[in-house]
Amino acid sequence: MMENNWREVKLGDYIYTNKSSVSRGYPFDEINYLDTGSITCNKIDQLQQFKLSESPSRAKRLVENEDIIFSTVRPNQLHYGFIENPIDNLVVSTGFVTITVNKEFIFPKYLYYNIIQSNTIEYLHSIAEASTSTYPSLKPSDIEALEIQLPPLPEQKAIASVLSSLDDKIDLLHQQNQTLEALAETLYLNFIGEREFNSKLSDIFSLQNGYAFKSKSFKESGTIRVIKIKNISGDIVDITNSDFVDDESIKKLDVKFKINSGDILIAMTGAEVGKLGIVPETDQSLWLNQRVGSIKQKFEGVKYLVYLHLKSDFGQDYIENTATGSAQPNISGEGIENCEFPLYEEAELEEICNKLSPLYDKVIFNLGQIQTLTKLRDTLLPKLMSGEVRVQL
Repeated sequence: MMENNWREVKLGDYIYTNKSSVSRGYPFDEINYLDTGSITCNKIDQLQQFKLSESPSRAKRLVENEDIIFSTVRPNQLHYGFIENPIDNLVVSTGFVTITVNKEFIFPKYLYYNIIQSNTIEYLHSIAEASTSTYPSLKPSDIEALEIQLPPLPEQKAIASVLSSLDDKIDLLHQQNQTLEALAETLYLNFIGEREFNSKLSDIFSLQNGYAFKSKSFKESGTIRVIKIKNISGDIVDITNSDFVDDESIKKLDVKFKINSGDILIAMTGAEVGKLGIVPETDQSLWLNQRVGSIKQKFEGVKYLVYLHLKSDFGQDYIENTATGSAQPNISGEGIENCEFPLYEEAELEEICNKLSPLYDKVIFNLGQIQTLTKLRDTLLPKLMSGEVRVQL
């Protein structure tokens, strides 16, 4: 049995918040600026380049290696990150609280994982919601007041290593998929070339609308999942956070509403009308909710061509211009099917599909691995941080 030598500590005794800012002696004339909206769950979308004299008024916070940045506004939007080997002229928004750790007592990556636990995020968001400012926001003192369970430093490092290893595997799979998607997009662009758009996508696919499940069918848990618009995000269908319905609701339901691994879904209503997602490899029972469409191909592998076309600038512009309703944009299945597309011989379609299919077979497999590893990490995280699961040293 492992010795329980953990202790409860107040973070303020071991961290420095907002340690340094841009001041008169700042040595750089140009900066790379990170705004709160440009990072989510430690993934940076982009840095903005500014001359220091022309930079936004919020471009003030400086960071050190292994600092944690955490957005003070609406913590539930998950704008946080762990800074590793920052470039010299990196400046972050005053919308972040920067957290510098006393490394004599706390391993920085351990604290990062501790702070991003869902229950900690929810707690901090509840504090922000209760604030009297214009937007729900935190004060540095709110983070300093957090109390955490702190194991000895070697165990902190071991816990962080387990979680970092999972994150590294997830990142590698994402990078592989980005490479595969870039190759597929190049094949698509070369295939389309300068051809005239003298046909419609309805020649090669049809769109299946979702089923209107009754509200009483939804349950807190179960084995039957329903995919809604909210589950389509970043070109992926998020199975893990989908809702459940009871078994009775699907007993007599037409199998046309069933979702399979590798299916491609599209949002047909709302602010994100036209967003697409690929269903990861899965053995779960998934069903299509109303206002979510599923691409039903007329030739083997052609769904990937439809996906690339609808995801292209042309396809997204078409959907935006075709959708009706100002408050709540909507597009019909027929509207999506009528998107212009070049006219091709079946042999030409077969050739491009034979090139795209193996690429997306790998993408779909990787997506399944990503969701499995993400679920494992999210399950382990609170157990490791509470000491319920211990790491052998």
